[in-house]
Amino acid sequence: MRRRSSVLAAAALVALSGLAEAAESRLKRILDTGVLRVGTTGDRNPMTIRDPATNSYKGYDIDMLTEAAADLGVEVRFVATDRKTIVQGIQADEYDVTGSATSSPARAEFAGFSDP
Repeated sequence: MRRRSSVLAAAALVALSGLAEAAESRLKRILDTGVLRVGTTGDRNPMTIRDPATNSYKGYDIDMLTEAAADLGVEVRFVATDRKTIVQGIQADEYDVTGSATSSPARAEFAGFSDP
């Protein structure tokens, strides 16, 4: 499982950055800073749900990216975002990756998407 999530983390970095050079640079920064910043909406059950009482997240995306961060040996930091600007947040360097995001032609201009 750990090996698989490392591969998923690397694939997510490449897919969401769009260019191999940008992904390598982003991965280097993540490893150098020791933090993987994850953009998440917290409103998409069962992928990502935010508990308002504790301001913590749970769900499949949260579990997968927490495990990927552990495999990389870095801390995971969740950054609240919304569905409309989730891809633009990567472009604006607000976070490094996201979990699930719906692919569209407009979003594909800014970010790569893996095949489901």
